[in-house]
Amino acid sequence: MKAGHKISIIYSGITIGLVLIAGLVFYFFSSNYIRNLYFHYMQEKAHAVAEEKFSKDELDPVKYRNVVIRRQTSIPTSKELFVNIENRDLARQVLSAYLDDVQIKQLYANQTVNFEHGQEVGTAFVYYDNTGTFAVIVLSRNPYGTDIARTLRWTLLLLVILSAGVLWLISRLYAMRMLDRIDRDYQTEKMFVNNASHEINNPLTAIQGECEVGLLRDYSAREYQDILQRIAHEAERVVTIMRELLQFSHIRSGEEMKEIEPVNIAPLLQSLCEGRCKVNIQSDFTVPGDAHLLRMAFQNLINNALKYSGGKPVSVTAADRLVIIRDHGIGIPQEDLPHVFEPFYRASNTGTIIGHGVGLALAKAILEKHRAKVSMISQQGEGTKVCVAFR
Repeated sequence: MKAGHKISIIYSGITIGLVLIAGLVFYFFSSNYIRNLYFHYMQEKAHAVAEEKFSKDELDPVKYRNVVIRRQTSIPTSKELFVNIENRDLARQVLSAYLDDVQIKQLYANQTVNFEHGQEVGTAFVYYDNTGTFAVIVLSRNPYGTDIARTLRWTLLLLVILSAGVLWLISRLYAMRMLDRIDRDYQTEKMFVNNASHEINNPLTAIQGECEVGLLRDYSAREYQDILQRIAHEAERVVTIMRELLQFSHIRSGEEMKEIEPVNIAPLLQSLCEGRCKVNIQSDFTVPGDAHLLRMAFQNLINNALKYSGGKPVSVTAADRLVIIRDHGIGIPQEDLPHVFEPFYRASNTGTIIGHGVGLALAKAILEKHRAKVSMISQQGEGTKVCVAFR
């Protein structure tokens, strides 16, 4: 079974289980409340029935009429019994048809007893009259409780079915999004590791080759010097790649910047462009952040523009919290444009121009950490424009 299906089943099962438990708890308490409420009405009915039977000769016509009306307007009953309990043995024979021994003892102790008898419910209590002591038993069906319980059961079942469908869809969408993100991050990290290994392996292979050449025979001092210069150049490439990788990893880690201060963008750009490209400061602005990281980011962007400009002018413009770096060089093919900010990605038309493919990715990561949006517009053979918009 695929991971997405497993996640969906687990998530849906847990959530539906919680919904089912909550529904069952609600059903239990609701049913219990309805049952107790009906017994309360049954007790009122039983007292009204007893008063109507035994108090006719004790009440005036108006009060007695009110008792009759109260009895008639209360819940319907199926059976009303009046058992003289002065003869306990005889009374027990009648009462045992409805009550067990414990309930009979409770009744004789002047407690109201609620009970179930087949499909009916009943209540019993002791009524004291001048003609004797009687156990009053009233039986009734509970259509309200039955209907409400049935409605609650169907509602709960419908709720569980609908919840299962909705939660399954939500969990599927969530699982797919999560798995897509995991797969995308995995592919990115895989490409990152493969490309990093390749970029580091190239200069190390060159260093190893130069060392093997130097050990083949004796060379003149000048030849050894050339070999060592090539080794030093390749070693510098390794150091540069490792430094950029460490910086890129640090920026991507999500750690907060330690040194935040207002950074003036105009002097920073002027110092980077001096003697190398044209700078046009229409308005200066400040950015809260790390001056060293911002310098590194813009240096990478400017160096990249100069590298691929083919000797043509490069211009840097700053205005309204927007920095635009424009060159008129080789440009970027449209199929490569969406990937230029990926680590170690190099456009297909870069040819033999030396580069590591980390500079743009590092610059974008730094600028985004400073709440800037980086975008690129390019046309192959016409040049490239990089826009950095600060919030």
